[in-house]
This record gives sequence, structure tokens and C-alpha cells, in this order.
Amino acid sequence: MTPSLSFLGAGRMAQALIRGLLQASFIEKENIFISSRHGDSAQKLAREYQVNATSDNEEAIIASPVILLCTKPAQALEVLSKNASLLNNKLIISIAAGILLEDLYDAAGREARIIRTMPNIAVRIGKGVTTITPHHSATEDDMDLTTRLFATVGTVFEIGEKQTNAATAVSGSGPAFALLFLEALFQGGIQEGLDPSLSRALSAHVLASSAALILETEDTPVALRAQIASPKGTTEAGLNVLEESQFSNTVIRAVHAATKRAQELAS
Repeated sequence: MTPSLSFLGAGRMAQALIRGLLQASFIEKENIFISSRHGDSAQKLAREYQVNATSDNEEAIIASPVILLCTKPAQALEVLSKNASLLNNKLIISIAAGILLEDLYDAAGREARIIRTMPNIAVRIGKGVTTITPHHSATEDDMDLTTRLFATVGTVFEIGEKQTNAATAVSGSGPAFALLFLEALFQGGIQEGLDPSLSRALSAHVLASSAALILETEDTPVALRAQIASPKGTTEAGLNVLEESQFSNTVIRAVHAATKRAQELAS
């Protein structure tokens, strides 16, 4: 039985999760509560999805045994500490990037149960990728519920906390990196004469099918690339340009920058 859920924060990720969970019939809309500091964003989501909204975090916390902490990372610990007296025996599922489990536990008054997660935006269409890291306060039932919740809207990986910042960079920020490449790919097609809608569709399907090759075969990216690129062919010509511009190193540097930023948020 899915309990009611309260979302503290009504930003993009909260909206994506609510949409994905409702589409998957994981929870009834009347069992979802949203709060936001200014109230307007929560009320907007309430109108769109027919869920409950408030500008009062206390009201949302009281309403549910499970709290999804969806505030901006800079606000996460403050929100918990201000409401610590109401969080006893609550399960808090944090999506705040960079905020450590022990810091969340301390801010919540050390009587709540804590699980740290990092979903990505594709949860809104049931294709998300989410990492889950439990605090020692979390029970097996807590992990079961959290895993079922995020498995409803995508794929779930349980990881250790030392890996969370890098995982945030790869799976949390990674879609934006991939979309930047996708945008460049279909703009390149347009410049070479393709109809914009055709170039967009071709590029999106190519990226999806490339990912499927990795997930559904045992081949490495290097091996798959070798199967596509014939000597002195069209693919090799394009790959040479990418490597001349240090494309691979640039992507690695982007992952490093995102990881470093997650570490800075923690401190």
C-alpha cells in the first residue's frame, strides 16, 4: 500500500516525479501534498495534477509519513532544521545534490529516517535513472518503498555515498550533456539540408538506439564504434573532427566539473 507523499519544494524535479508517479498509477492524486516557500509554484502543480498544495512546510510534513525533500540544495538543511520537531519517525527521501546523509540526519533532529537519492528529469516519462543511498537510520521497508517508488518511473541503482557525487554528474547532469550533443547533431543535419523535423527525429532515434546497443549487447563503446566506422569512410571523417577538437576529453572534463560542484555543495 503506497502511503501519502509530501513534496517539500515544487520545482522541476518535484513536478517530473509527480507526473511520472501519477501516470504509472503508483499513488492516488489526493495522497500527494506539495509545499513551496512562495506557494505559487505549488498551487500551479495542484491545478495541473489535482493534488494538494500549501505554502506551509509544516502542514505538508504533518500530512504524510514520507517526505520528499525537493528544495534547492542550499535550502535543504535549513528546511529540515526549522521543522525538526515534526520529523520524528518520518522517512525523508532527499534529492538535494551534494548534501550528505549525516548532515541531513543531524538537521532533521536525528529521529527521522534518511535516504539520499538522485533521480534525473526523465522520471517524468518513466525512463528516469535514479541512484539510492540509505543512511543507517533507514529500514529495509524504507528501502523497499523508495526503490519501488523510483523503479515505477525508471531504473534504480543502489550505491555507496562515496559514489554519489560522481553519479550525480553522470546520471543527473548527463542528460543535459547528451541533449547538447543531440541539439548539435540535428542542427548539423539542418545545415546540410535535412528538413528540421526529420533531422530532429533522426538524431533522437540515433541517440536512443546507440544507448540500446550498449544496454543490450556486451560490446564496449570502442568495439561498437569500430563496427560503424569503415576506414576512410564517412563516419571516420566525422570522428576525426571530434577527436581533433578533444571531444572525449571535453566530456570527461564536464563530468569532473559537475562532480566537483556536487562536492562544493556538500561543504
